[in-house]
Amino acid sequence: MAQYTLKCGKATAKVNSTGGEFSSYIPANGREYMYQVDPQVWGSQSPVLFPIVGSIKDSQVKINGKPYSMNKHGNLRKLEFQVGKHGDDFIEMYLESDEALFKTYPFHFIIHATHTIFEDGFTTTYLVENKSGERMPMCIGGHPGFKCPIYEGEKFTDYVLKFECVEDGVNSLAPNGYVITGTEILPQLAGKDTLPLSHDLFDDRDALIFANPKSRRVKLINPSTGKGLEFSFPKFDALGVWSAPKKNADYVCLEPWCGLPAYENETGNFEDKPYVKFVNPGECFKISYSMTVIDE
Repeated sequence: MAQYTLKCGKATAKVNSTGGEFSSYIPANGREYMYQVDPQVWGSQSPVLFPIVGSIKDSQVKINGKPYSMNKHGNLRKLEFQVGKHGDDFIEMYLESDEALFKTYPFHFIIHATHTIFEDGFTTTYLVENKSGERMPMCIGGHPGFKCPIYEGEKFTDYVLKFECVEDGVNSLAPNGYVITGTEILPQLAGKDTLPLSHDLFDDRDALIFANPKSRRVKLINPSTGKGLEFSFPKFDALGVWSAPKKNADYVCLEPWCGLPAYENETGNFEDKPYVKFVNPGECFKISYSMTVIDE
């Protein structure tokens, strides 16, 4: 695996060739904002989820009537991305589908992950090119893991997620992180804009899944200091929130999704998946998410 360094003013970042993952962001305050890998807890940092988000029922999905097997979140996270354009403060990583990927997802594509940093944050942009001769169904998502707590002397439970809007608290239930079996109302969030964080949230549910939330911005902050970060996902359809269950993990993932894990009663056809996107031959799909430091 190769690693590339980005710089903007006093801010630095690192990007890995494996999975094209954004792996470190340290602004002028000297704090690391990205989760740093502990293999005993979670072995990734910000994988791209493609061409599915979450799991598929019975590990198979039908495309044009034919069954295909895929891993949870797709098959890209362990693959080597190539470098396209590269400047001091940005890098474009890309991967072109090959014969092995075609056997699991019968379309030719190129996926680009461009990471751009600023003195107070970063933006990740995904661009997917359809190189096939037919319309391509796809789901896509981000999975960035942010340190929580960020500062020494803090605890995970010192932090909250503060949404830009009052939310209804509807969470899709996916036991063990797989098939969605139903929904629940999170009383901590119902009719509110703030969700206190605790490890119990994830120990009991694995991921929180907010389909089409009212908010497209959420802050991960310590209310007693007002410090943390703001996460923006303007064109995505859903937000996953996850921390490794039963690990007392020191991070939380804010996952913007176009797509959802499989539903227990779904048809199994890819084109019927919630929030699936369709890309015509020769066309592209582009979407971005951003993080901004809150340090005042």
